[in-house]
Parts: sequence; C-alpha cells; structure tokens
Amino acid sequence: MQDLANVLKDFQKRYPKLGHSQTAEAFEAIQADDEVKDFFSENQEILKPDALVVSITDLFEFVREKKREQLGKPALYPGYRPRLVVEKGYPHVAYEPTEATKKTLRQAALLRSIAVPKSVAKADLNQIVAEVADDEGRAPAVAAVVATFSALVSQKEQVGEREFVPGVYLSGDFGVGKTYLMGAFANALAYNGIGVMMVHWSTMIERLKGSFGNNGDQSLLTLVDDAKKAPVLILDDLGADTLSSWSRDSVLAVILEYRMQHELTTCFTSNFDLQSLEKYLAQTRDGQEPGKAARLMQRVRYLAKPVAMAGENRRLNR
Repeated sequence: MQDLANVLKDFQKRYPKLGHSQTAEAFEAIQADDEVKDFFSENQEILKPDALVVSITDLFEFVREKKREQLGKPALYPGYRPRLVVEKGYPHVAYEPTEATKKTLRQAALLRSIAVPKSVAKADLNQIVAEVADDEGRAPAVAAVVATFSALVSQKEQVGEREFVPGVYLSGDFGVGKTYLMGAFANALAYNGIGVMMVHWSTMIERLKGSFGNNGDQSLLTLVDDAKKAPVLILDDLGADTLSSWSRDSVLAVILEYRMQHELTTCFTSNFDLQSLEKYLAQTRDGQEPGKAARLMQRVRYLAKPVAMAGENRRLNR
C-alpha cells in the first residue's frame, strides 16, 4: 500500500501545475468537503482501508468540478455534474446529467424530424409569441398553433377518454416562417413530454423511392407506419413535390386515413391554400382525378383547421 507522501508525489505528477502548497490545499479541500465526508460515512463498510489514499485523484476531480460548477465556470463535461460511486471498494467519480440535460435528452427522444432545417431545431415558441404580438400577418397563425399546443398539453394531463385535438393547416408564401413556427411547436411539444414527428414531405417521398430494391418494402413500411402512428405529425411543405398517384394514394392517403380513424393530431405547412391543394392533388401524370383529390381533402379538412400566414420573405432578408 502506498503511503500518503508517495501518493501526494504521484498526485503532483498528474497535476504538475499545482505547487506544494496548492497540493496541500487540494488535499485539505477533499478532507473538508461535506459530500466526501458523507460518502465515506455511508460507505465505510464497503470501502477499502486505503480508499482515501488510492482514490485521491478521483476525489480531487470531484471537488474541483463541483467548485467549477458553483463558480459558473465551464465544466469538464458540460451538462453533467460529478458524483461519487464505489467501484471495487474504492471511490470513483462518475457524471450524471443535470436536470436541464435530462429534459433535453427526453425532448430529443420524443422529437423525430426528417430533413428539417438546422435553424428550426432551436426555434422557441415563447419567443415567437413575444415577437409577433403586433404582426397582423403572423399573429393569427401563431395564435392557432399556441391554441393547439395548449389543448394537447391539457389533454396530456387528463385521465380517461381524450377528445380529438385538430391540428393546423398553415398556408402562405415562401419564407414567411411556416416551417419555423411549426418547428417551435414541435420543440415545445417534445419539451412537455408529447411525442411528435416533423417531416419534410418531398424528402420523405424521395427517401421512400430510394429505398425500393434495397430492403425497400420494409423501409417503406417502417417510415410510413411511424408517420401514421406518431402522437403528433407535422407534414412540412406539402405540395412541393412532383405528385404521382403512388405518393398520393399509397403514402399520403394511407397516412391521413389512419390518423383520421384514430383521431391523431396532424398539422401541415404548404404554399397552397386548401382550394389550391385540391387542384394540385387532382393532377397526376395519369391525368385529372378530382374524385380522389376530393376524398383526400376530406381527410385534410377533418384533421386540421386552415389558417393563413403572411409577411415578408425572411429568407431573402437575412
């Protein structure tokens, strides 16, 4: 077993920037730390007799990182705080996520996105609400999204049968902030423990096409099934793809039919208003099919309430 003098020498080698007096101060800080004292008291029956000596570097790291956290300095592992555990009879410093990090991890687990712009990942619904108070073009859309969000959060806390919460069909010109608003909505839902899937529609269709012939059937079924069953689904930029009867009838119609039957909240963004969307859905490479478009529009209208969003093109004004 090493004696304390040799341990302190090894300690100085590991932390060469510490002088003799600083090494002594570090050791005193370890001995004086209440959490270290409590740890040794609670685990005295399973700790080895030389635990303090052998694990001095771990104990120093624990005390040092706690102090850095208290002083607001950058942590060794940002978002995680140190704690002491026993491994084979000796103290060892481990790191556990802070409450904020746990919340972020839960949010990430509840939010799935496909081809959503990077900027949307940080979109904040509260901030948007504060910014659009006097913006007549955006305020109605923001109010509709906030109302849907509030209804879903309230419903989550209810016991028993839950009422259907319709989504929002958000239409407007390019660059007015439709995707950003829906991204903020998705972030807020996940932060409050509600599962949500946000999908850029054209990209999803291209990925499904690309999966053909390479375990394609299973990939297609999994992605479509995820979209069908997500607690909240956001289909972004509907109508931006080159429509085919397959994407309309075998993908979009299947997803919306399931969600209508199971009353699952569904939201959309599009450059088309509902009337224009119906015309778009009627025209495929096979010609005009107004009947199929009309049936599909019944599902869209059931699932979401239309609201227009106006304003300047923010993409051009960056």
